[in-house]
Amino acid sequence: MQGSELDLIMTRSVILSFASKLALFKRSFGHREFYQLPSVAALRENGAVHDDDIQVHCDHLDVLQKDMQERFQDIFTMKIPNWVIDPFSNIDEIEMELEEELIELQTNEELKPKFKNEYHSFWLQHQIADLYPGYGQW
Repeated sequence: MQGSELDLIMTRSVILSFASKLALFKRSFGHREFYQLPSVAALRENGAVHDDDIQVHCDHLDVLQKDMQERFQDIFTMKIPNWVIDPFSNIDEIEMELEEELIELQTNEELKPKFKNEYHSFWLQHQIADLYPGYGQW
């Protein structure tokens, strides 16, 4: 999960996706369905994988999933306001102290094309921090 383009929002997406896949893999293993792992399916057909082996892997996936939920609890519970992803949409749940700045930001015609590239680089522009200092605090 390291990289120069990885921000907190992408980190959250990656972690939640991986945790969901762990749950899927555990459920699939428990039902003896191995479509995500064709090599395991082939081993199972050849009799090289036994029920005890499957249970060990299910238990391991369960422990791994619980460990991730504990370790990344702050990421799992983090709420990302809609205005962070799309500041130009109509947003009702914004904090009162940011509402005036959001109106100014939404009516700034120079910024709209810049946002189309991606939200990550949009929020990192010096112009945003200078014109709308309240958003740098989020």
